[in-house]
Amino acid sequence: MVNGWINTAAGQFLIGNGIDGTAENPDGGNGGLWFGDGGDGWDSTEAGVAGGDGGNAPGWLGDGGDGGDGGAGADGGDGGAGGTWMGNGGNGGGGGASLDPTINGGNGGAGGNASGWFFGHGGNGGIGGGGADGIAGTFANGGDGNGGSGGLGGSGGNGGRSGFMFGNGGNGGNGGRSGNGGDGATGTLDHPDGGNGGDAGVDWSSGHGGAAGARGSTIFTSPTYGQAGQFGHAADGGNGGNGGNAYQDAEGNYLGNGGNGGTGGYGGGYTKPTGIGADGGNGGNGGAGINGGNGGNGSTASLSGSGAGAPVGKGGDGGDGGFASAGKGGNGGSGASGRGGGGGNGGNGGDGATDDPTVQTIGGNGGSGGAGFAPGSGGTGGNGGNGTYAGGNGGSGGSGGSGGGHAGGDGGNGGNSTGWQHDGTTYSRGGNGGAGGRGGAGTDTTAAGIGGAGGAGGDGATGPGVVSVGGNGGNGGNGGANAGSVLAGGGAGGDGGAGGSGGNGTASGGNGGAGGSGGNGATTAGNGGDGGAGGTSGGVETPANDLGFGPSHAGNGGNGGAGGKGGGYVTGGSPSTDPVGGNGGTGGNGGNGAGAIDGGTGGSGGNGGAVGDTAGGLGQPGGAPVGTTGGTGGTGGQGAHPAPAE
Repeated sequence: MVNGWINTAAGQFLIGNGIDGTAENPDGGNGGLWFGDGGDGWDSTEAGVAGGDGGNAPGWLGDGGDGGDGGAGADGGDGGAGGTWMGNGGNGGGGGASLDPTINGGNGGAGGNASGWFFGHGGNGGIGGGGADGIAGTFANGGDGNGGSGGLGGSGGNGGRSGFMFGNGGNGGNGGRSGNGGDGATGTLDHPDGGNGGDAGVDWSSGHGGAAGARGSTIFTSPTYGQAGQFGHAADGGNGGNGGNAYQDAEGNYLGNGGNGGTGGYGGGYTKPTGIGADGGNGGNGGAGINGGNGGNGSTASLSGSGAGAPVGKGGDGGDGGFASAGKGGNGGSGASGRGGGGGNGGNGGDGATDDPTVQTIGGNGGSGGAGFAPGSGGTGGNGGNGTYAGGNGGSGGSGGSGGGHAGGDGGNGGNSTGWQHDGTTYSRGGNGGAGGRGGAGTDTTAAGIGGAGGAGGDGATGPGVVSVGGNGGNGGNGGANAGSVLAGGGAGGDGGAGGSGGNGTASGGNGGAGGSGGNGATTAGNGGDGGAGGTSGGVETPANDLGFGPSHAGNGGNGGAGGKGGGYVTGGSPSTDPVGGNGGTGGNGGNGAGAIDGGTGGSGGNGGAVGDTAGGLGQPGGAPVGTTGGTGGTGGQGAHPAPAE
């Protein structure tokens, strides 16, 4: 009553709240010129129509109205400004999720500023709307069977500024996730191959988190007056669609090949990092068929924006390869590089059928692990798939990221082989192990990362009439180098990774992988990695063949890695009294032989690293190297003597 009388007498709207928005008038009304809150914006119920903006509070006291949520695929409204003496900014409306992968999700509205001189919190930014998933593939009506690409997500709104004296800035809104790729269609009689999975929605700027609202004063800077808001989280990348399986007849036999998996999407805001970084999307899995489809590659994580804190995004994992009924399993997809959360893991290679030894199948190769890139460990390589004739090779591990202490990823193991009958003999070959990734570089106060271990070679088949060869072990990754110059607590090089052991075979064992070299250090250098043990031979002589199987032998042990060089200097150029070069790695033992097959040769020990006894310039090793202890050579395997009677 009083408000109405005052407003009537003054001929102006002095006291009272603004009206809320409607479909006809979406924006909220402003509050009174003296006192009153702004009205809320209209929440859109119509696809493609944005939400209304919140009304302002232009008077001394009052909160800004909240922005309305956007309709499907439309932006949210901005929050209104708070009062001039006291009052909070309104929150931004949320962007509408898209229902159509060709239309982006809506962006979140910006939070309103707190205009008050004395007190007021900034409004929070609205969340971005999600992108729609890609449409599943179909062969109907002339379709090609491939899954559609996912849509793009909207970005989060920025937080509003705080009041001048007291109050916090508003939080940025979270980004909307891009859609997943659609799955490929299962094959049909007319189209026996499975369709490929669709890629996730990919754009280098969409889906980022909103910026944090700032403090409204450069004078009242103590945290007791208030703080800036929190940054919004960027959205994780969508996942690639799975490849479709091939068509199967009434007996369950595949008549085509499996489809390939789709590629994952980038973490939100990849080239526009205003918020907290996000994970990359995973690749889709390959479909099953005569030959399996390949797994899709993962995608890269996004960085955190300036001031948003440490990077946290993990690279997407590669998809697994598909099953093969009578051919080769699909290869695993590659993992992608991370931005603080580590590299993505490589996908595993698809298995080949192993229930019928008369059918030649080969396991798929494992995908490589992604690099840590920024702080974070390298991803692990995928394992090779199993098969009758041959196992797939393991994928290589990713390199560790810089920043200190981040290890390289381990290599994947080679796949095993169960044996394939050919010209009256069963042949079998294990897959090779993948190489370990390099350790990341260190800092003045943190040791460098260790190298990843090499993957083990796969085993060949066993039993009467089997001629099998074990796979070779993967080499260990080199340890990370350190160019720091502080003796206490850091400056050390990373140790090299151990080589993988060779697989066993009835005819030949696989060779062990070499150990990785130790990294150079400003103080203590890294030790070389140990060589992997050679695989054993069961003593079976390899007959003449057209498959490339050579003379039988036991596997040799891998050589030990060389030790790194010590630096011999500290901050200011003063020489250290005890810089230590790394020890060489121990050589791997040779595999045992049998029958007339000799044991394998032991690997050589790695050379010890050199140290500097004369100070060098910053970041440079000292001169006059002096060797340290080398690694021990591996022991040769024992053969059976005398050979057993035939």
